[in-house]
Amino acid sequence: MYNMKFKYLLVVLPFCFVWSCSKNGCTDPIAHNFDPSATKDDGSCFYGLVSSAHEASGAPSSFSLFSYEVSDLNPNILVFTADQPAVECTWDFGNGTSGSGNVATAIYPFAGSYNVTLSVINSEGNAQNTQSITIDSNDISLFDNPLHLLLTGGINGPGYRIWHIDSACATNFGVGPPDGNTPDWWSSPANGKPGCGLYDDRYTFYLVGYEYDQQTNGDIYIHNALAGQFPGSFENLYDYTAPFEDQLDESWDLTQDSMLSFSNIASIGFYTGVNEYKVELLNDTAMWLKYGHSDGQTNWYLRLVPEGFVTICP
Repeated sequence: MYNMKFKYLLVVLPFCFVWSCSKNGCTDPIAHNFDPSATKDDGSCFYGLVSSAHEASGAPSSFSLFSYEVSDLNPNILVFTADQPAVECTWDFGNGTSGSGNVATAIYPFAGSYNVTLSVINSEGNAQNTQSITIDSNDISLFDNPLHLLLTGGINGPGYRIWHIDSACATNFGVGPPDGNTPDWWSSPANGKPGCGLYDDRYTFYLVGYEYDQQTNGDIYIHNALAGQFPGSFENLYDYTAPFEDQLDESWDLTQDSMLSFSNIASIGFYTGVNEYKVELLNDTAMWLKYGHSDGQTNWYLRLVPEGFVTICP
């Protein structure tokens, strides 16, 4: 009996030794799925792109890495280069502009820190990488966005422009269908919403740093369906006036497709639960905004004029 056990161990132990010391996996250190504990390569090494979701929990894919250098033309102009070729490279320069291609150039008129994101796609998948860059000084001469200049008063003014709702004229405020472009359902007559917390508000857009001040004088005018979100609000001319503090040192963004938005809870005009607005008209004397409601059932309209401008009503 003893001899039989001994013979069994002689056969089994070598098998267990070999099995416990050998592990299949990817043994190539440059592969995405490199396994340092693997002793035998099983052909599973992966060198393509990793998905954005997978990348978020680890180091960025090498395919989405990029570098940049300062242009010889101006220290506020940066040239970005993707480290690896891809079928598609898109850039978000963190300054309200974007680009495409393996090499792209961005202009930064204002000092500050910006998060630059490169998104890449090829046959293996997609990946994304973000780096922070710093611009040391302002160079307003580089600023040439006409909508931004109109909104803020331009580089030759005080550096900001204050707007308010044009209460002196009719159609300063109105509502229409969600698929329309005009306030077909209702529009306010001149001074049609006095004492509601609408006409006394002021909205200041700064050129440098894209700062925004929403001065509310303690309250704003809100849609009646949102009254429950604002303790202390009260009914006032069919909708509600709600306590609301000034929103100072916020930021604004006006994209190339004329979408105006604000940071955090800042907004403009009659509040409907959104803070993104389509700029339908913008010049030195007027701004016409269209925006939706959080329920998606209406479009709202505001006409604003610069502080100090005397409107000649039609």
